[in-house]
Order: sequence, then structure tokens, then C-alpha cells
Amino acid sequence: MFRISDAATWSILTVWLTAGFAQGQATGPETPPAYAAPPGFSRFEFEGRPADARTLSEYLWYHFNQRLGNNRTLFNKEYLTLADMWLGGAVDRHRGKPVQEVHREDLGGVQIDDEGYVHSHQHFSHAHDHGWPFPLWTQAGPGPDQVRGKAVGWHFQADGRLGGWIWPTLAAWQRPEYFNATAPEGWTLYHCRSAGIVENRWRIESTGPSPTITSPEGMTFDAFNAPFLQLRWKRSGQSPAGVLPFLEWLREEDGEFGPDRRVYIHPTPSDFSAVTGCTHAIMTMYRHPLWQGTIKRLRLSLAPGESDVVFDIDSLFTAYDTRHAINNPVFVLACWNYFRWTGDLVFLRANINRMRMATRYQMTVMGGLENNHILNSWPGHDGLPGWIRNPDGTTTPRPGHGIGNNYYDLLPFGWKDCYATMQYYAVLRVMAEIERAVQENPGWGIPLGTISMNPRMLRDHADAVREIGNELFWNEQTGRYVACIDREGQARDYGYTWLGLEAIWYGFATEEHARAIMDWICGRRIVEGDTSTGADIYRWRFGPRASTLRNEEWYGQGWISPESIPWGGQIQDGGAVLGFAFYDLMARLRVQGADDAWERLAAILQWEREVRAAGGYRSYYADGKQGTTLQGGGTAGGIGIDFEFYESSLPPAFVIEGLIGLAPRADVVGINPRLPSALPAITARDVMCYGARMDIQVAADRIVIELKDPPRREIILEPEGSWKLEGSQAPSDRFMLVEPGRFVLVRS
Repeated sequence: MFRISDAATWSILTVWLTAGFAQGQATGPETPPAYAAPPGFSRFEFEGRPADARTLSEYLWYHFNQRLGNNRTLFNKEYLTLADMWLGGAVDRHRGKPVQEVHREDLGGVQIDDEGYVHSHQHFSHAHDHGWPFPLWTQAGPGPDQVRGKAVGWHFQADGRLGGWIWPTLAAWQRPEYFNATAPEGWTLYHCRSAGIVENRWRIESTGPSPTITSPEGMTFDAFNAPFLQLRWKRSGQSPAGVLPFLEWLREEDGEFGPDRRVYIHPTPSDFSAVTGCTHAIMTMYRHPLWQGTIKRLRLSLAPGESDVVFDIDSLFTAYDTRHAINNPVFVLACWNYFRWTGDLVFLRANINRMRMATRYQMTVMGGLENNHILNSWPGHDGLPGWIRNPDGTTTPRPGHGIGNNYYDLLPFGWKDCYATMQYYAVLRVMAEIERAVQENPGWGIPLGTISMNPRMLRDHADAVREIGNELFWNEQTGRYVACIDREGQARDYGYTWLGLEAIWYGFATEEHARAIMDWICGRRIVEGDTSTGADIYRWRFGPRASTLRNEEWYGQGWISPESIPWGGQIQDGGAVLGFAFYDLMARLRVQGADDAWERLAAILQWEREVRAAGGYRSYYADGKQGTTLQGGGTAGGIGIDFEFYESSLPPAFVIEGLIGLAPRADVVGINPRLPSALPAITARDVMCYGARMDIQVAADRIVIELKDPPRREIILEPEGSWKLEGSQAPSDRFMLVEPGRFVLVRS
């Protein structure tokens, strides 16, 4: 997923973003086919407000059904499992099965490497296979002359048969040493010969034992800009058991190759092997103490000890560390959302140790246990901008710095990372709940063992992370959280509203900080110097701007002209994402109460009706007539609603998680209705919980549940407050739902 707005700067993305995208549009102000849900799909009823319930129900179906296809891409999995797991009658139109089964398959297919890092599962590119699709090695500078000496790549194809990405850049450069039939020129071959480009790969045939190839003289690069090397290739036959090819290098001061500067080449599991038809190998270079300074030549020992082998090399290139620090918490939280709504013990058993490993990675590699916050020491994830602006207005590139870390991929979150820390806090709380339930329910048969964790330790650690995080990342002058503290000690604060709202959602924000955040976002408190204050924060109506202070300098290395885009013309600079209205609604409910949250939801529904009357989202925002344009499907803009913005499905979940207060946990299902004065009763029909459909109606003194199917396992309902079954004299803390039927709880 991309959060981009300058199609010229990011033209390499256009092919992917535009290929195969289609969106159904509303055909009129009434219920057009795109908004008409099939029978059995979840829907709402609001007593006294039927038009609002209808609009929200239609919104829910439209955004669910218009998705372009769920997959293992990880960054939005937390959002989508929040949006989808409670949906009844929700059949994925691309895969023909309930969306709960789709998420089960996708989460089960998420790969975790041997160290515990969770893959991004993004689409094909020429970046790190397990990370984000950019920056690429070609983005080490604004042009080939600036890239030379910093990064390098050889792509032995005549054209971009595998899609856009690097090819528009290489074609524009017209530098023959990097691609096409001229790319093998200058290589030194030992005990092998070149057979030229065959089937878009460089074919090399061995002529003697232990063949090697050595990169051309003069094609130097900087080790700092090459934390990884990636080789995409294949060979005839199988190498002898226990024998690995390897790579060696010469630094500027080295006269000859030697085993002290050697990295062995292991095949790396990659989704993209099916795309390239090659074995992929990602070589971790930055950990080697002699991978320093200028690298002047590389030597590949293709088949040590072997003869009579044929090799086909697709490409060899330097790669930035484009891994994302939030993949691990997103995976854990998405698995949690799936399990708590489905009660699927088979899934939990299959994934519990994967969840534990992902959590332990954040504890250790990401520094959580040592620092009580996330400190990202990966190469380039230093929180520094990828370029600096000079006094004369020109820019000086700082390639290799400011690599992105999360959904807002143009921004160089990193080093002491506030967002990654609050997600770490959420994961610790979730894993404490799961580990408690596993220990207290031995009949589940969930493994414990060497990597299980003590729930009390997790809770205590979470408390420490919250305390330290609120001290470290809170800006007393502006009354909000900073994005990160970079490696040079500078705190970065551009008024990221979503950061504060999600801090409230996760329970990371203290009560005092939560009130300060909402006073600022709602316009009651003015932050001096901000570009957007007061009512203007809700300029886009459905939710607050993503940021309130203009940012023209803090970006990654590829985004070099932010000033060329007007304020609000880019999502990450005064724009907004529709789906994240969910967090705004939940924060208002928790801090300011149900009436305030309902007033905000009613405003969103009115905006939605106006959009439909105008012919749909694309028509409503066409030509910038609302002050900005839509992003998505290859178009630039300041607002994210359709195409790749699947998270637009999120806001209706506010009714379930917030107003009705249905909150499944590991072994009980909590419910805590919080009704606004405008709604005497709310009904949600065909809600899925533990594999069973149910209708739920909540009012001030009643909870009515119509259970339509036998649940996967008994539903232990735990309402907040004192309740009893209708007709019973004795109040109870818990009520067990085992068989279909109608259950009425009344306040005791």
C-alpha cells in the first residue's frame, strides 16, 4: 500500500497502482446496486434515526464489497480484522468464502523469518523482498550521476517484463552498464563463459572447476547504502550437500579478495520467486564488520568445487533495509482480532508460537525490554530525513537515511519510535491476556513451553512501557505525542492527529494526555504555530486532518519536493484517510462521551449522503472542487477513500466496539453499551461471534441477544454492571450462551 501524492516523483509506482483496478460507483441518491447488501449481511437499526442506520448499513456493504481482493499484505491486517471479524454474511467476492476464512488463510500464510521478523508481503519490486517496495537502489540520488558511487544494480533484461518499478528509471537513464545485453560487459569471468542474454537472464556456462564472476571495475558503491545485496538466479542441477556459493568483496584499500570478506549465499524464501522464476537470495551485509566504506568490486563464487554447471542470473543489486518495524505488532494484533471474535482454537494452536516469536522480536531486536520503548537500530531507520534543505532552497541528498517504518511510508519514523512503541504496548497487553487464558484453560491444548511468557511479567512490562513512553514522547509545549526522536536527538512533531487517537484506542495515553489530545483535535485548544487550528482541523468533514503542521522537510530520500504540493494535497501533510474516522469516534466516546461521538458519526453520515448525491467519491472530489483530490489507483491526492484504501471499512465497527460495546476477549465476551441520548436503542443484525450469527439489541436497561446458530464453543457473556436474565431474581456476572435462542438481560 502506498501513501503517495506526486505521480511524477513516484512514476515507478504507476503500473502497479493502475493495473486491474475497478470501482463501482453510486448511480443515484437512492440505494443503487453497489450499496444494496444481500440478505444476511450485517446491518444496523437505530431507534428514531432510521435514515442514519440505513446510510451506515449501505456504507458498510459498499466498502466491504468494493475491495480489490484481500491477500497476505500485512500493513492493513489490524484494520481489516477490526472491520471484518464480526460481519455476518460477508462473502469475499474474489475468493467465494466468508471473510473470516479469508483472514484465517492469509494470517496463517504470513511468513516469519528465522530471527522472528514478520514479512511485509508487499507486491513485486526491486527492493528488499521482505520489506516495503521502496526506496530502490536507483533512488540513492535524483539522477544516475548522483546514484553512481552510492548504490548499484545489474538487471540482465531487455525490458521491464515484470512490471514498472525500476524499469522507467533505467529506461530514462539510458545507462547500458545497468541493464539489457550490455550489462554483462566488463565482468571478469573465471572458469566460465558468457552465453549472452537468454530468456531475459544472463546465461553463464562453467568451463572449469569453481567458476567465479567479478563485477566491472569503476562501478563502486557505498556500503552504508547497501545494507543488503540481493541475487536472483538459478542454476542447473543441485549443489553438493552442505556446499554454498558465496560472495566476496574489495574495499577501496584492498588489493585482493580474501575469506575475511566473505558472505555465504543462502536461498531466501520469497513470494517473488514465482514471479521471476528464480531462486532469491538476500545477503545481510551490514552485520559484517568489514562491510565498510567504498566497495569497489564484488566476486561471486557460483559453484565451489563444481564444473559443468549452467547459471542464469536475473539480477544482482544493492538493497536498502525497507523492513517495517510495525509488521510484528500488526501480525499479533490481527491474529488476536481473529481469535477473539471466532474462538478458533485450532488457529490459536497453529499460531501461538508465531505470535510469541513476533512479540519476542520486539522485546529483543527492537529493544523493548532493555529500553521500555522501541528503539529501531536497523540500517537507515534513524528518524533522520533523507535530504536536507539548504539556505538557498536547494536540497542535499542524504541517501540511506530516513527509511520508512509504517503506513505513512513517506515519513521517516524510526530510532526512538512513538508509534511502534504504542503498538508494542498493545501487543504486550494482548499477549498477557492470551497467555493468561491459555494457562487457565488447559483443556484448550495450547502449547506452553520454552517461548511462552508469564502474563504478569507482560502486564508489568506494559505498564513500564506506558509510563516511559508517555514521558519520552509527550511534547509538553504542544500537548501531543511526537512521531519519534531521531538518532541526533531531535523530536519530530507535525501534529499527527492519528498518533494521538490511536494512543487513546490502545490505552497508551494517560487520562490527562487523552484529554489534551481531544481538546486540541476538537479545536478547543490552539497550538500556536500550527498550520491548521480550530474548526479547520476538520476541513475534510469525515475526520480530522492527518497532521496539523505543514511539513516541508521531514521525509524519506525519494520524496524531495514536498513544497510543490499544496497543504492538504498529500495524505501525510494535512490530508486524511476516511477509515481512520473509527479511531476519532472511539476516542471521542472514551474521553468525551457517547453524545459527542454520536454527533460526529451523524456528521459523517450526512457527508456520505452528500457524496452519493454528487455521484460518488470520485465525482464529489473531481477536479479539486472540494479543496483537494482523491488518492488511489495511481492518482495523486490528499484524501484516501477508495481503491487501495481498504481501511474505509473501519468506521461502522464503532457501533459494535463502541456504542454496543461488544468486546470479545480470550475466553469471555464482554459487553458494555454506551448509548447517546439521541438513540434509545441500537440493533445490530447478523453479527458473527464464535462462528454463530446473532442479533443484538441494546437499550438503557436491556440487552437482547437472538442467537441463531450453535456457537463454535460456548459464549460466556460478561456484561459490565449488574444484570440478570429476564424472569430471574438473581443477578450474575456471567451468562453462558450454548444453544440458539433468545436471551434477555435486564439491569439488576
